[in-house]
Amino acid sequence: MNIRRMAFGATMAAVLATASACGSSDGDGDSGGGGGDESYDIGIVQFSATDETAEKAINSYIDVADEEGWNVTKVDPQGSVDKAISAVNDFVQKGVDLIIVTVFPTDQITGGVRAATEAGIPIISFSGGSGEGVPLNADSGALVSTDISKQLVDDMGGEGELLLLGYKSGLPCIGREEALNDALEGSDITVTRQEVAIPGQVESGTKFTQAWLAKNPEGSGNLAIWACFDDPALGAVSALRSADRDDVKVYGINGTPAAVTAVQSGAMRATAFIDVAGAGAELAERTPDVIEGGVDAEPEDIPIPTFVVTKESYDEFAEKYPDEVE
Repeated sequence: MNIRRMAFGATMAAVLATASACGSSDGDGDSGGGGGDESYDIGIVQFSATDETAEKAINSYIDVADEEGWNVTKVDPQGSVDKAISAVNDFVQKGVDLIIVTVFPTDQITGGVRAATEAGIPIISFSGGSGEGVPLNADSGALVSTDISKQLVDDMGGEGELLLLGYKSGLPCIGREEALNDALEGSDITVTRQEVAIPGQVESGTKFTQAWLAKNPEGSGNLAIWACFDDPALGAVSALRSADRDDVKVYGINGTPAAVTAVQSGAMRATAFIDVAGAGAELAERTPDVIEGGVDAEPEDIPIPTFVVTKESYDEFAEKYPDEVE
């Protein structure tokens, strides 16, 4: 059974009583209200508004923040490290209580982390790694890739041609690719690697797949495409449909609704679902403790529960996560 169950910390805390008003969020600006006994100012540095998975985690966090009456402001750096650092610095200048950074590796935004640490503002990372000044991180990197990478190698019988669609500017993709390379070690699978663009990840998957298919015609052996997240994998599916090819197995990671549907239909072989909504809620539940612990708290990485979705395991997945099925 292709399931990885991991303990995920305490259950969501009950919404604080004696609320005088309910918060709201329009997704672009501030969210506020009177849902809790203590109000915090939270700055969120998105990765890219086009990254469906990270946005789902953020929205889950904001749902709790609204209930608690916290003030939340989001900034979209569109995948740019420099813009992410600037956004962190801006939040430091505004004197927020906590900063959340999604996907960007902590060791790539050191300028912002340093400024926040000096100001006594802790940072929570979603999949960027914990460290000094970043006491809490939700991990969706290498662990999620291990099972699906083994699935790929088994499906290919240890030989064939693989198109790898990677992304070196995001820590989750870095860890996932490392896990894939570990699984490929000792096999006779030849890898062609391409770097996808963000924004433009779906289009990148389509473009690279089209070029790769031209070099790997139907009947040329075991063929597969692996993407470090679902969007490029779905771009690959589009290219395969346009070329009328059904001889290539496609693997993705994140378990977006579109990818899960593609697995159910047979257009994709597998995707690794990540419970990012649960992760966002968990980070929100732990926010008061992180703020109280401050920048000197012991760094902690918490794993996110995952589930490898194949056509064979789809029914079990749908039963376990009914809200994730379209």
